[in-house]
Amino acid sequence: MKRLVSMLLVAALPALAQDFEGLDLSGDEKTPEVAKEYRPSLAVISVKAADKEDTSPARARQLEAEFLKQLHQSDLFQTVLEPSTVRAQLGGEFAQADACVDYACFDALAKKLKVNRIVRLTVAKHNAGSMVEMYGFDPGFNEVLHVGQDSGEKAEKTFLGVAGKSQSAKDKEFIKKMGSFLTQVQKRLSTPNGKVIVDNADPGAIVTIDGAEGGVGNVEAFVQRGSHTVKVTAAGFKPFEKTVSVQPAADVTVQVTLEAIPLDPVAAPVVPQGPSQNVFTKPGLYVAIIGAAAIATGIALGQSAQGVKTRLEAGGDPVAVTRAEAKAAPTQALLANVLVGAGAAAVAGGVTWIIVTLPPPVPTSTGVKPTIEPTESVTPTGAMLRFGGSF
Repeated sequence: MKRLVSMLLVAALPALAQDFEGLDLSGDEKTPEVAKEYRPSLAVISVKAADKEDTSPARARQLEAEFLKQLHQSDLFQTVLEPSTVRAQLGGEFAQADACVDYACFDALAKKLKVNRIVRLTVAKHNAGSMVEMYGFDPGFNEVLHVGQDSGEKAEKTFLGVAGKSQSAKDKEFIKKMGSFLTQVQKRLSTPNGKVIVDNADPGAIVTIDGAEGGVGNVEAFVQRGSHTVKVTAAGFKPFEKTVSVQPAADVTVQVTLEAIPLDPVAAPVVPQGPSQNVFTKPGLYVAIIGAAAIATGIALGQSAQGVKTRLEAGGDPVAVTRAEAKAAPTQALLANVLVGAGAAAVAGGVTWIIVTLPPPVPTSTGVKPTIEPTESVTPTGAMLRFGGSF
């Protein structure tokens, strides 16, 4: 009877093998070797139970151990952050990170951890077996990779009182079946990075890639595959910007040509000018001119009267002065005194008028106002002439 049971169990084992869903698990084709510097970095957030079933936590722990072993044995990633390291780095933010399901959350998490790819796995009870779900982040896909894989286990029936497999044996078979799934998860997330080479003639130019600082002068940076914007700035030059497409494990060279900014000519400071003034329209000028003419006329008359007086005092026979000249001389002397005095007053008044009506000084760039020295006017003094004698 025992022999018959063994034969029935052996015959039933092939039926337990199920096709995996979600990933292509056919074949174990070898991935082409990639230089280490092009390999991406990966952070494993967690491998945890997604329900409270008794079997899920134990299987999650075993699955985590198997996954980390595969990662360290493969050469697909440059560095791998294990869940314990991620938890230590994130501290109080770990719970939020462990619940990430959308692209924005994973993108922010990748920048915080400074890694290229992220993955987290969950294990939950599904029918007689377990369902493993993978949440993967790769910026090259522009969306979160969400794949589920059923272990394909079936419920065992007791046959003729013979007990089925132990839970430990079932867990081992579960891990063995999930081995290919874990391998495909790694391959799906291990697309190599590319490299951007910025050939810059200016050693002091600042290079940014996608808004993040890349370095100064000539720069080499490993970036995710896809489109990237390179911007170069330098003092005295116009900004240089170029968008390039980067392929996996390939280099893209950006030849930078900086264009100098033309220098603007230095404009001379413009001094504001006051309204133009025509000095000849000033009444004070005319008064001063008339006063000067009166002074000149008075002086001429005074000199004439003085000449008559001189000839009279010289005497002689006959006297070299006519009677009309002698009679006109006192009048000329008096008129000379009046003209000289009035002319001097007119000159002084005209000059004062001109000074008072001058426009205000124009402010200069230095803020120093020009001062106007007061002008002293000298009033000419007329000569008083006295005449005597009899005719």
